[in-house]
Amino acid sequence: MKEKQKTLLIIDDHHTDWSKYFRGKRLQGDWEIRLEQAELKDINLTANSESGTIVSMIVDRNGTKVVRSFSPDFVLFRQNIRDSNVDFRKLLLGFKYGSIPSINTVHSLYNFQDKPWVFSQLLHIQKRLGKENFPLIEQTFYPNHQEMKESVID
Repeated sequence: MKEKQKTLLIIDDHHTDWSKYFRGKRLQGDWEIRLEQAELKDINLTANSESGTIVSMIVDRNGTKVVRSFSPDFVLFRQNIRDSNVDFRKLLLGFKYGSIPSINTVHSLYNFQDKPWVFSQLLHIQKRLGKENFPLIEQTFYPNHQEMKESVID
């Protein structure tokens, strides 16, 4: 039987070798840290309300792509969830559904995906504390570029 271990999934590109930071480290003296690192594009997952979360990731073994599956105990997100070309929010929802803990909560990562949402939350704080105590730079929200163009023309 394998000794006690916790599986840490780090979602990041391969420019940072996270294994060197965790090599030989233990949690509370007893628990070995098993590190898995992958980019979002190489991950798939299923989350079941009874059996938990299984992450499948594509790894390169001597030039051959193979799929490895495991159940993470903790996840560290170091890669953007979405950018102009891709949107991995469905994976984020899967980690939330599976109740996998993370440094920044999955809830906060999801909420910070939309800048207008974040700014609206800051506006609520400003209304409660006052503009003098919580100053913000004035911004204008447009639902699409067409609305913004029409506003500039007027």
